[in-house]
Amino acid sequence: MVDAQNVEWPVFFRDSLKVGNPESPVGICTLWTRKEEVFSSVPESSYAVCGNLYTVQGINAMIKNILANPRIRSVIVCGNDLMKTGDALMDFVRNGIDCNRKIANHSGFIDSNIDMGLVELVRKNVEVVDMRGREADVPEKAKELGRKSSEPFAEPVIVSGEPSDHAPLESEEVAFRISGKNIADAWLKILDVVMKFGEVKQSEYGIRQKEILDLVAVIESDDKGIAPWLNISAEDLENYYRTFFGGAEKGIEYTYGERLFSYALDNVPDKFLGEMRATTDQMKNIVEKLRKDPHTRRAVAFVLRGKDAGSKSPPCLTQITWNVKNGRLLQTAVFRSNDMYGAWPLNAFALRRLQQTIAEQLGIPAGQMVTIANSAHVYENVWDAAADVVRKNHTGRIVEFEPDKNGYFVVSVDGGDIVVEHRLNDGRPSGFIFRGKQSQELYRRIANENLITKLDHAAYIGQELARAEAALRENKKYVQDRA
Repeated sequence: MVDAQNVEWPVFFRDSLKVGNPESPVGICTLWTRKEEVFSSVPESSYAVCGNLYTVQGINAMIKNILANPRIRSVIVCGNDLMKTGDALMDFVRNGIDCNRKIANHSGFIDSNIDMGLVELVRKNVEVVDMRGREADVPEKAKELGRKSSEPFAEPVIVSGEPSDHAPLESEEVAFRISGKNIADAWLKILDVVMKFGEVKQSEYGIRQKEILDLVAVIESDDKGIAPWLNISAEDLENYYRTFFGGAEKGIEYTYGERLFSYALDNVPDKFLGEMRATTDQMKNIVEKLRKDPHTRRAVAFVLRGKDAGSKSPPCLTQITWNVKNGRLLQTAVFRSNDMYGAWPLNAFALRRLQQTIAEQLGIPAGQMVTIANSAHVYENVWDAAADVVRKNHTGRIVEFEPDKNGYFVVSVDGGDIVVEHRLNDGRPSGFIFRGKQSQELYRRIANENLITKLDHAAYIGQELARAEAALRENKKYVQDRA
């Protein structure tokens, strides 16, 4: 907030508003209808300001301008409600906003830099009069409302600056995929994605969370040491390894090591487990299976047991699958629930060590590792910390060029056409050739073939096609930019 003295009003979108009599207690909102069609029939003395409301987010500017001029006690809403912004405004006044600052029944949010107390101050002291469809009556209504008290309902307040956080972003409901060079790189991307796109909702622990469903994280290779932003030490890792690979612990409902290396069979009553030693070393079985049948799809280890359905603390990791592809051991771990800030890095390092251990026993290198979190979440008590990690180590980075595993494109102009040939990374033609005269059509045909896996490659080919089209149109020589 800043001092309201000597600040010109309206504070926000001044050039888009029609100012009448600043002493008037009436504001007029014409929604999508041109404001000139309304204020031309209303004497300037009858209103303080008149303007449009094209988007739901425009309600924020309205609130801020009213706070800066608290003489406004009534707002007339009229005009064409093309995008239902009028409905949103009426719902805001009637029902307010929820704990996530979302307007009831609408997609709009109130900016985080407007204090909740100020939001309620406006709602309780400013009357919003719905005159949609009765625009001819607006002049008389404005005069009537203007005769009411114009005493300010509070001291003027200037809400300055931008919201402290980004507006909530919408994305896929399920299956968000990220890829990282290593665990440390992937973690930054995971936090960035969850903090940007995660749905704010309650958890079963009485604390809110930001959650993404079915987040797939692909780890390309090993970490070289422990990145400082991970905020874990070598000692932390060793302690977790002992837990992950260790056996049952007294007073602990389960350990991953117990379930993986000494899995108790479900069809044996608990009271007989010890006597019958009815357990199986799943990791030993996995190695034997892969040695015998490297092509198998049955190399699966389970952590979840049937009796866990009634547990208050069921395992978060539920199963791990191994496959051999191109002579490398791939590993996929599935979590029913994964705390991406507090648990995922340790989970990932332990899983990577497990993958390497099995690969060594098989005598083959470890390839990519994948984690799938059905519920990938960050708890509210560490939102600020997670955002700080992202801001300091990820935000603003320039994406480094990396070859697309699917190959590359050679663009040329031949015989009045743009020609795009796809090649494998070893230079061999893949057999995909595209010809045309319009860059947009070509780009969309290429995109349809699923040949591009990286966003920067998609941006690059779009740029080159536009250059080729311009050269063709202007009858100039085109040479592909390989930079």
